[in-house]
Parts: sequence; C-alpha cells; structure tokens
Amino acid sequence: MNTTARFCATLVALLISIGAWADRTAGEHIDDSAVQAEVKAKLMGEDFFGGAGINIEIHKGVVQLGGWVDDDAAAEQAGRIAAEVDGVVEVDNQLHVKRGETSMGQSVDDRVITGRTKAAIGDLDLGTGFSVNVDTYNGVVLLTGFVHHADVKAKCGELAAAVDNVEDVINGIYVYE
Repeated sequence: MNTTARFCATLVALLISIGAWADRTAGEHIDDSAVQAEVKAKLMGEDFFGGAGINIEIHKGVVQLGGWVDDDAAAEQAGRIAAEVDGVVEVDNQLHVKRGETSMGQSVDDRVITGRTKAAIGDLDLGTGFSVNVDTYNGVVLLTGFVHHADVKAKCGELAAAVDNVEDVINGIYVYE
C-alpha cells in the first residue's frame, strides 16, 4: 500500500470515529478544532498571559474561555481576541479575577481540591464528547466546559461544593441543548 493510500485509509478511519461524537458531524468537529487552535495561538501570542493556564473549549462555534486571571482587563481582552477569530459564533468568557494572594500551602490544598472534584465529577455521564474542566484558586472552584442538560450542570456544582475545604463554587458550565 503506498503512502497516499495509507493516508486516505487513516483519514477515513478518523472520520468514521469522529462521526461517533454525538451531536457534531465530522466536519463540525474539524472546524471546531481549527477555530480552537487559532484562538489558542492568538491568546498565546499576547504578552499579558505569560503562559497562564487558560482553558479554551469549543462546541459548534461557541468558544468558552475558563480560568483565573490577574484583572478584569485581561479577561475582557481575551474575550475580544477570541471573538475576532473566524468561525467563532459566541464567546462565553468564564475568566475570573484571582481572589487575593495564595500561599504555597493553599496552592497544595487547591490541587487536592481540584483532584477530588475531578474524581467526583468523573463518575457522571456528561454525554458523548462533553467534558468539565475544574480549576481551583484559594479554595474557590471554577467549573467550565460543555454539557447537554441543566441538571448535569447543577449536579456538577453540588458535587464540587461537597468537596472538603471548598470555599465557593463558580459554576460556569455552558449548557448546550
């Protein structure tokens, strides 16, 4: 089998597996992936992010930015940059300003909270192709991502709030019905 035939066979297998993703066609998934890559590239090119861990999720052209930033201006600028990318239909900006300084001990506690929250949410049926991101800063849990139903969003918030040492929960999960 020559290289072109192998490439075509691999591409067909990939497209068939992509087709199994619930509510998106293979083309929609590829379009979303391309838009997500462009949003990431544009945000990484901005000095004000300095390698900050910002979650960038996309579903059918809806881009969700999630994570913690130093100030409102950074969150607003990120939203504007994402909105300028071709193929973005809507930006759900879930970038939140960090609440105070954090100590080394609190940073460790935040990692434990994040792990326990991810474990609790991991048992839920979020729907095919959907996921929830968990970020914690100073005991405040930020939930982002996409789910199909409001009851799943609510359950994720309840599970996060039940984790030891959680001070607050910001449930920024986008319900895509």
